[in-house]
Amino acid sequence: MTRWTSWWTAGCTDGEMKSLAIRVILTLCFLFALTIGLLSCTSEAAPTSLPDSSATAKTPSAPQMATSVLPTRTRVPTVTPKPSRTSAAKPTSAQTVSGGKHGEIARVVGIVDGDTIAVEINGRKYSLRYIGIDTPEPDQPFGREATANNAELVSGQVVELEKDVSETDKYGRLLRYVWIGDMMVNQELVCQGYAYATAYPPDVKYQDLFNDCQRRAREESRGFWGMQPSTPTAPVDDCPYVGNKNTRVLHHAWCSSVAQMKPTNRVCFATKEEALAQGYRPCKNCKP
Repeated sequence: MTRWTSWWTAGCTDGEMKSLAIRVILTLCFLFALTIGLLSCTSEAAPTSLPDSSATAKTPSAPQMATSVLPTRTRVPTVTPKPSRTSAAKPTSAQTVSGGKHGEIARVVGIVDGDTIAVEINGRKYSLRYIGIDTPEPDQPFGREATANNAELVSGQVVELEKDVSETDKYGRLLRYVWIGDMMVNQELVCQGYAYATAYPPDVKYQDLFNDCQRRAREESRGFWGMQPSTPTAPVDDCPYVGNKNTRVLHHAWCSSVAQMKPTNRVCFATKEEALAQGYRPCKNCKP
């Protein structure tokens, strides 16, 4: 080292030696500083010069995500459904007519006998018994006439049904007053002389009216009050009055009760006075 230094500084004065040393030191410092600066610049520029292409492709900027990932939404107006006009249940025929003048409406679809019919109400069939009257059965005296007259009045008709107290009888038949317009069929049958006024408590609302009709029909010989029975139980000339020795009730020979009477209980009377003298009382239906 000393050898080289001696060669480099040979022929130089001390002042020159100092000046040269300073220049060398400054040169070295400059080179050192320059080297450090270049290294620092290189390290800072490295991320920009070598971008990660895969990262750039996988992570788009915020504006790109907003336009490419999120779909465009179209606002659909909310429609409130209108209530259906057919949702309300239609009233049945029974509901429609329940507020009629006399009661609910029915159609007569069958004739059973003089005081019983079959009706249809709201699609269902019912057996119906007239309130406050009684007629002979079809196989009894005047039974066929009573049935035919009932059919002539109501067959196929639309009628109104009025209830009294009871809903049905012991046989399950409806108990009603039957109206066609302003005519009550129960009353008309009695007035024409084809039914007896017969009370069945507690359903007696019109019983006085029925009794009055029967009185006038009998006085005027209407219906079977003025005719001979089509199937008499006994010859009228030989036995005009028949008493029931079991119940002690006296009947006309054509009374429906006579047809229902056991033959062993029948007692024949030529006159009403003869029966009354033996303690018999008149029948409430045929009223001998």
